Amino acid sequence: MVQNKWLVIVWPPSYYWYYKSWQKKAFALAKKLDEIENFDIIHQLTQTGFREPGYLWKIKKPFVWGPIGGMEISPWRFLPTMGLYGFLFFLGRNLTNIFQLNFSYSLWKAANANPSHLIASTLDSKLLIKKYWHRESTIISEVGITNYMGKKKVTCRKKIEKLKIIWSGEHVPRKSLNLLLNSLALLKDIDFELHVLGNGPQNKKWKMLAKKLKLENQVKWHGWIKRDDSLKIMSSGHIFCHTSLRDDTATVTLEALSLGIPIICLDHCGFADVIDQSCGIKVPVVDPSQVITEIASSIQHLYYHEELRQRLAAGALIRAENFSWEGKMIQLNKIYNSLLDINCDQLPSDNTIYTSPFTRNK
Repeated sequence: MVQNKWLVIVWPPSYYWYYKSWQKKAFALAKKLDEIENFDIIHQLTQTGFREPGYLWKIKKPFVWGPIGGMEISPWRFLPTMGLYGFLFFLGRNLTNIFQLNFSYSLWKAANANPSHLIASTLDSKLLIKKYWHRESTIISEVGITNYMGKKKVTCRKKIEKLKIIWSGEHVPRKSLNLLLNSLALLKDIDFELHVLGNGPQNKKWKMLAKKLKLENQVKWHGWIKRDDSLKIMSSGHIFCHTSLRDDTATVTLEALSLGIPIICLDHCGFADVIDQSCGIKVPVVDPSQVITEIASSIQHLYYHEELRQRLAAGALIRAENFSWEGKMIQLNKIYNSLLDINCDQLPSDNTIYTSPFTRNK
């Protein structure tokens, strides 16, 4: 797919112009291949988005589309916390989402291709699919974990040991590390250190904020490092904080769970589906000052209640098991078989071991 890299930098949504052109070429090729191979099912995969469903649904075969994500509206009250660029970008994104979900006929046609099955990446996406396209869907998270990441026991924090807080992600406005930094500035008489993984355009701004809040001696900036090294740092942590204002599920949350780290996150997007009271704390998304205060309160609570933190850590290891790739394959097989009118009761017994983890527990 050829695109103008400078135009994409100036106006990122222009990417979809080139993506749509590529989808047309893929559709032409798929029709030729179908004449040769006579496909049983066509599954349209995207970057967990909804804006460009492609054209494969026009081929007269059972059609699966998903995981579908990116439909949620970023919280309006939090847009000013993202800086000028973040504010303008996500303001435009919110308005575009509202317009496309309400008025895009091409999206409606793709979603209502028959026979078809839609896959939502999160519970919010499932609800929006039902609201705008009047279709039921199956939730399958767009990310998963592999068995080798798990560990056998929970890390214990000694009373004299600093509380190690981990944050990881690209340093861009929507990841909102600034919310966590402001929360940490509220903590008094708590011995902690924050390990920040990743890098990006906001790195310099966030470092300046940490200095302004007098946290520079308590924050360690690791930048982009090798995956094995980042997992080693994460596994030594006591709490993982995820402050993103716009994501679907985020692989890093599953990585943290599989390493036995309790998670403090915002109660929205895909994190609200993954994290429950057995493995972490979800902070309601009301307004910035409330979020900052409640993140600080949650950290303080886990600092003084090590038994609870260890219980959540043990729960994280158990929770991680629900998001294996094996479980996703079982779900996909059931969807394919249902479209082909194959009786799922006749499938091998291992098709009954997976239960959906997507029941939100507030």
